[in-house]
Amino acid sequence: MSRPSKQEVDDMRKQSKLEDAYNRALNTTEIPKPAPAPMPPASAPKKYAKGGAIDGIAQRGKTRGKVC
Repeated sequence: MSRPSKQEVDDMRKQSKLEDAYNRALNTTEIPKPAPAPMPPASAPKKYAKGGAIDGIAQRGKTRGKVC
């Protein structure tokens, strides 16, 4: 049988500490967060002029305010 390497010896020495840390991590529990408040009901949709949200004035880039 060959001699254990330095890394294997260090691992054997640290094994008990590693097991204790692992077991402590298994026993901890997080406090559950409360459920978020429900969202308020949505308001009724706005009534727009015919043609959707554009009212007929601001169409096709003709609102630059040119002076003739």
